Amino acid sequence: MDFVGPLSDLVKHLSGLASTHLGYIYNLKDNVDLLLMETEDLNAKSEDVKAGVQREEGGGGVQRTREVVNWLGKVQNFLGEVDRVLQEARERDRIKCLGHCLPRNCWSGYRLGKTINQMLNEVRELKKEEFNTTLPLPPPPVLTMPMDETVGLDICFNKVWQWLVEEKEIGVIGLYGTGGVGKTTLMKRINNKLSHTYHGFEVVIWVVVSRRVNEDNIRDAVRKKLNIEDEIWGGWSQDERVYHLLEVLSKKKFVLLIDDVWAKLDLSKIGVPHPCLENGSKVVFTTRLEKVCYQMMANIAYQIQCLTLEEALELFKNNVGKLTVHSHPEIPELAKNIVLECKGLPLALITIGQAMVGKDNPNEWRHTLTMLRSRPHELSGMVEDVYHILEFSYDSLADTTQQACFLYCCHFPKDYPIMTNELIELWIGEGLLGDTDDVYHMRDKGASVLRDLKRACLLESGFDLYGRPIVKMHDVIHNMAIWIARGHGQWENKLLVIENEEDMSTEMISKWGEAGKVSLWGSLIANINRTPPICSQLETLFVRETKVRLVPRGFFESMTACLKVLDLSDNENIESFPEGICDLISLQYLNLSGTCISELPGEIKNLTRLRWLLLDNIKSGISIPTGAIASLPLNVLSMWRCNLKKEEEVVAELKDMQDLTDLSIMVQKSFSALKLFQSLQRCIRRVWINDCEDLTCIPISRSLKGSDNFSHLEVLYLKNCPMLVKMEITQGIGRVPNYYCFPSLVEVLIANCRSLDLSWLVHAPKLRH
Repeated sequence: MDFVGPLSDLVKHLSGLASTHLGYIYNLKDNVDLLLMETEDLNAKSEDVKAGVQREEGGGGVQRTREVVNWLGKVQNFLGEVDRVLQEARERDRIKCLGHCLPRNCWSGYRLGKTINQMLNEVRELKKEEFNTTLPLPPPPVLTMPMDETVGLDICFNKVWQWLVEEKEIGVIGLYGTGGVGKTTLMKRINNKLSHTYHGFEVVIWVVVSRRVNEDNIRDAVRKKLNIEDEIWGGWSQDERVYHLLEVLSKKKFVLLIDDVWAKLDLSKIGVPHPCLENGSKVVFTTRLEKVCYQMMANIAYQIQCLTLEEALELFKNNVGKLTVHSHPEIPELAKNIVLECKGLPLALITIGQAMVGKDNPNEWRHTLTMLRSRPHELSGMVEDVYHILEFSYDSLADTTQQACFLYCCHFPKDYPIMTNELIELWIGEGLLGDTDDVYHMRDKGASVLRDLKRACLLESGFDLYGRPIVKMHDVIHNMAIWIARGHGQWENKLLVIENEEDMSTEMISKWGEAGKVSLWGSLIANINRTPPICSQLETLFVRETKVRLVPRGFFESMTACLKVLDLSDNENIESFPEGICDLISLQYLNLSGTCISELPGEIKNLTRLRWLLLDNIKSGISIPTGAIASLPLNVLSMWRCNLKKEEEVVAELKDMQDLTDLSIMVQKSFSALKLFQSLQRCIRRVWINDCEDLTCIPISRSLKGSDNFSHLEVLYLKNCPMLVKMEITQGIGRVPNYYCFPSLVEVLIANCRSLDLSWLVHAPKLRH
């Protein structure tokens, strides 16, 4: 019959469809295994392609093609989808043949089988694809800069490179550090890697700024990298130039490398859009000033440190040449000692290393080491190649006050841990921070100056063994500071720092006649047995931490008219007040702390200009004659950790010293303790009440006059006062005590005062310890 043929074809067609669709279910397990095998092959090919591309790119001169980028992307996406589908297959309880029993959810098996079948076709197509993996790089967007192999910068480089090419949220990177520490070298290395490595940036721009910023020069460097023709550029106004640079750069992914920044640069005014997550661009800059990192809104402010000893030795030997270093058996040890003097500063290591090239006689090396320790500015290249570069940091300080405070630090020995509070007090005592009686304001100003010197990387901050803040000067910067303080080497005797007794010879002490400041430091000085000549310019004299017992008679006669600052602290062997000090009519600052002087002479009242008298940590205790200090114009009197003989008489005199604004004192009598809190509220800064066994209450009357309150009290120690019950705070009749009774109190120590009510501490809002 006529309909039999078409009907037969239809049945065959339907049968074929059924077998295909049923095959998705029936062959599911086999297809899953097959897909696993095919994807393993695809993943292996993908890894081979990636390794080959990376190897070719690492050799330089080529970049991966868009074809390979697209293919690797498709493979990655496909493998992720396969993982998801295979996970679904594993979650099915079982797959059975159609001839047995169908899974409970036939439709899900059909859908999964069809997906896997499609994936098998896709994986085979991906495996068959052929393409070119790399193409030659276009001309580098920035010229490779000539440079020697770097030493000790690998960790820094790897961090910066990661921030640059991998971490999209970091747009602006600030690199800061001491002059000569290797910031520019690091930037050159970054620049050179960007010039031959695939990184995804369309343009790389290098700009050197220096201290005198010329924004037009920066714009010109940028536009040249953007291939804007001279004629077109010359026809634009400044506003048009900024507009066009912003317009072009906003459409590109760029890297801007800015070397030697000294002040904030407003990138938008130059024509550079600020990097952000959306544009993927980056700005990296170097500076000596930490504050510039914050002014430039850097996402990362990273300090470049000096080299370790091992790294410094390697850099030094690279510049000297290993042939020279090993030309004599004594030279390697001498080289190590020279390197130690450079304290890891690459600029100094390179300069001195190059000066030693070809010197194979140990005598020359010993001479260099001696000169480096005593007269480093006379070494070849030190002034021109090191000090002049470091001096830029000094010249760039905000004002002459900061410069004077910086130079003052070179009065301390090399590598000396300078207590920050002590340094600021010396600045004030010298008058470097201004002529004012407001010591508290001067302390704040000094702290601000100190922060600026640290941010300029001219001082290094740290802590001593007791956790107290200190600063240090890098040895090379210390040498540079001495060179500047000595009139750039013109007046060698203007500043003398003496650490050995042999430097107290007749010849050496004769140089004091030309000195403005002299420092004698350390335990190697045990005797002062000569008197200096007429010292008509000597304003500051330190004799500190020595083994000296006696200062010879007449020692101070030559400096009576001009000496303003005398620091004899921490000379534990000095037991008697040195004769002649009371004749120093210009003296403004006298520090006898840490000595064993047991008595001040009555003649100390002759020091009619004395503003600072420091008597801390005098172990034997000290006697102050009645009336000896009452008439002095003291602003600061410190007797911390010092047992006062005739204590009650001294405390009674203090209330009449109207110039006194800063008092630190330890008392052991109840009368003295009560007097301090009743009559000296206006000036006490640190108070230590010790061993007052009969003290039961300290009444504190809070005056309505702000100047008479405890506005300056910072430290309060109460020890071994077993009967002390309370601090009774009142403020006039019927008035509620003011919450800010002790607005500046930050440190309180209470020991063996078991009955003391501590509720008064709520009146100290700034309490930290």
